Amino acid sequence: MKLSKKLAVTTIAASVAMSAFAGIPLSNKGLAEKLGFDGVAYAAAASFPNSTVTAKVTQLRDALIATDGIDEVRALRVAINNLSNAQKEAIANPIVEKFMKDIPAGDQPAKIAVLKNLFVDAMGIAYDPSLTELEALRLAYTDELNEYAAAAGVTNLTVDDIANYFLQAQGKVMEILRSKTLLELKQLLTDEAGFNSLLEDVLASTSGGKVEDIFLYYGVTTEDVAATLSALKTEVNDNNKFEDAALALYTAYVYATTPPAGGGGGGGVVVTSPSVEVAELQKKLSALKDKLANATDEEKAKLIAEAVKETQAVVDKLSNLANTVSIVNGKATLVLDENRALAAIEGIGNALKALKEISGEGLGKVKVTINLGNVTVGEVAIGLSDKIVKQAIASGLSAVSLKVGDLTVDLPVGGTFSAAIDFAIKKSDATEETTGELKAASQVYDFNLSIGGQATTSFDQPIVIQIPLGNTEGLDTELLSVAKIVDGKLEFHGGRVEGNSIIESRDTFSSYVVVENKVSFDDVASVEAWAGRAIEVAAAKGAINGKAEGVFDPSAKVTRAEFAKMLIRALDLENGSAKEGFADVNASDWFAPYVAAAAQQGIINGRSATKFDPSANITRAEMATMIARALQAKGFEEVADVEGALEIFSDAGSISDALKAGVAFAASNGIVQGNNGKFAPNDNATRAQAAVIIYNALKA
Repeated sequence: MKLSKKLAVTTIAASVAMSAFAGIPLSNKGLAEKLGFDGVAYAAAASFPNSTVTAKVTQLRDALIATDGIDEVRALRVAINNLSNAQKEAIANPIVEKFMKDIPAGDQPAKIAVLKNLFVDAMGIAYDPSLTELEALRLAYTDELNEYAAAAGVTNLTVDDIANYFLQAQGKVMEILRSKTLLELKQLLTDEAGFNSLLEDVLASTSGGKVEDIFLYYGVTTEDVAATLSALKTEVNDNNKFEDAALALYTAYVYATTPPAGGGGGGGVVVTSPSVEVAELQKKLSALKDKLANATDEEKAKLIAEAVKETQAVVDKLSNLANTVSIVNGKATLVLDENRALAAIEGIGNALKALKEISGEGLGKVKVTINLGNVTVGEVAIGLSDKIVKQAIASGLSAVSLKVGDLTVDLPVGGTFSAAIDFAIKKSDATEETTGELKAASQVYDFNLSIGGQATTSFDQPIVIQIPLGNTEGLDTELLSVAKIVDGKLEFHGGRVEGNSIIESRDTFSSYVVVENKVSFDDVASVEAWAGRAIEVAAAKGAINGKAEGVFDPSAKVTRAEFAKMLIRALDLENGSAKEGFADVNASDWFAPYVAAAAQQGIINGRSATKFDPSANITRAEMATMIARALQAKGFEEVADVEGALEIFSDAGSISDALKAGVAFAASNGIVQGNNGKFAPNDNATRAQAAVIIYNALKA
């Protein structure tokens, strides 16, 4: 089958790029210096190398060194150079025979022999560069190659023409490879059909030139190219060498052609190839799997720990997605390389899958990070495509973490977040009009979210925001609270201070500011010594409200519904989409969302399958158990020796069996204390006691 000009061009372009992964001389001095002499291979007068060729070759060689891929490329180069002359002739045969179209039959054997010798000698030059040998090659084959070029209507073919063509072809192929997923890239390296698919992709992007005109004239076909490459792989007889070299060159190309992340000081990362990283991990895990088969229990534990460590290292390396930031008219916009992001996210998924297969272990919650750096403008727009979101879900990620300066927002994936995400941030200085008499500890952040093109203000999974604090000198940091601005008023949602930031989970979006929320009550003198600070902090966080202006009522009993709200608000466990099935809790009840959030996470149980009994007073043991379950839901471990932990209470025997583990946890973590050696588990809890247990939980 004869090919159109475009396909003839691209078959050779692809064949050169794919079969010459190791074809660029990689001596310490590089190709440019090795070929840096006056004269050309096929024309007598031209200057070589020109600056374009020199720059391209130097850039790629440096990238191979920077990405630690040079050894893999050299290994394939050596393997090809070690082939016998007969093997090299067989590899060249499909293309050599096409050059015989104008040669009389009687002259063909001699001409074929010359061209095969040229291929054999050229392979030796390409993979073990030597100035002397290259000069000999130029002198030996000038007349023959001029003859073939002239027949095709091409004159003055220079080494620059050929070198530029090879480099351009390689670049075109690599650009197309960047659009492939990890799975598609692996298919390309191992499957002939995958390679043919690449040829079709290259079709639309390769330009013409002297070298292409020559191959067009001689009618090179797709089958010729495929046969040549297949023969090369067969003769080398080591697929790993081809895959390793191909991935190394791909990594180097991405490294060399990707601008550093930035824009307003954006956080650049070292480019890494997910395919290379994951392939190396899979080799290591496979070796560990073999060892697991005959390992003792102690050895298995160590091997699994090693597997987890190796996987975590790869995930950490891939999880920072490089990006740039475009700033136009005071607005910063994320520019994310989608193909690289998809490859990295897919690589993480494959790493997690490999770990699971050999050890049964996971890494817990895994997220990727997009760091926009220190963006100084007040508005930021961040877009995550539908492909990226869906790949993140498929790879088992928990969130995409967005960093803008010291502000961090973790967007979950899945559920509400299952389509393209557009996220906007607008920051401004806090004013007295915004915070009233309260002192601001941060700027005002206005968040806007669209999912699948639809504005979204509430979601089924909370978004975690980490707001940077400003100057906190003179402020009581325990009283700092994230406040939601609703119709010009502040609604307090708490948050935990870590370093110079405050962290809060939100299931709705609006505008937020951090303030010092000092709340005082006139009726707490009787409990001030042991509950005063706890009441002050719990009230500041919005976990406990007064009964009226200045009235806390510390001795009043706490209902089950009231404590559900205190707990959920204090420990940042709100989830507006949670549902409960209790017959005595109506959706319109003020406590319904808190009971639902607690029930959904297993923190609170009903008095029966259908009855919550929201107005019933909560006992001290029930309160301790709810706190224990809430903290365990956040990652705290259960108490191993329950009975031992309860020995400090002389009335431990009166604690219900169902509540003992919870009380033991609370006691061992300093969240609850007894009085005169007794816990009084069945006494109804007071508001002051509830404040203390909430405060202790916040500090746990």
